[in-house]
Amino acid sequence: MNFILEFVKQGGFIGYILVAMNFIGYAIIIWKVISLIVFNKTVQPRLTDKVIHRVVTCNTDHHIITESIRTEIGLAFSPLTKGLTTVENIASISPMLGLLGTVVGIFNAFTVIAASGLDDPSAFATGIKFALVTTVLGLVVAIPHVLAFNYLNARMEQEQDEVENQVLLHLGKTLQERDARHFGDSRRSEKV
Repeated sequence: MNFILEFVKQGGFIGYILVAMNFIGYAIIIWKVISLIVFNKTVQPRLTDKVIHRVVTCNTDHHIITESIRTEIGLAFSPLTKGLTTVENIASISPMLGLLGTVVGIFNAFTVIAASGLDDPSAFATGIKFALVTTVLGLVVAIPHVLAFNYLNARMEQEQDEVENQVLLHLGKTLQERDARHFGDSRRSEKV
């Protein structure tokens, strides 16, 4: 543990920023995974019936019904997508912060060389060490966030597609049953 703390400390202010971003990102990832599990157990089982009920009650053409279904499903899934932009931003920004640290570290190393020459190699090495530490921290933060964002984003799109398919299948059956009852009633009234 001390090694990790010392490593981050050597990254200076950029290292601390990257670690803070890492904690924020992991908190959001855990929150999204838990939200997705809760959504799948509590909301999704009722979502098909809820969407069907809202859509079937309005008599309109099938294009508007299809768009209404997508809108309703999108609204149901929108709380799950909150926070994913932050994870995506952390995945994008952390390598750039690592690169910024690389540039600052190399700049400092060359500033030391310009001021005192190569008489003190440890001063030069401090700048290079800073550069390498921030690069490593940037990548260590970015890689899991890229993976988590891609996984969560794909999972939510897959879940939305599944719900949309369930709704459309259920809607088709409901409309067939309604039409069968309607045409059956109209045929009976014609016979009388």
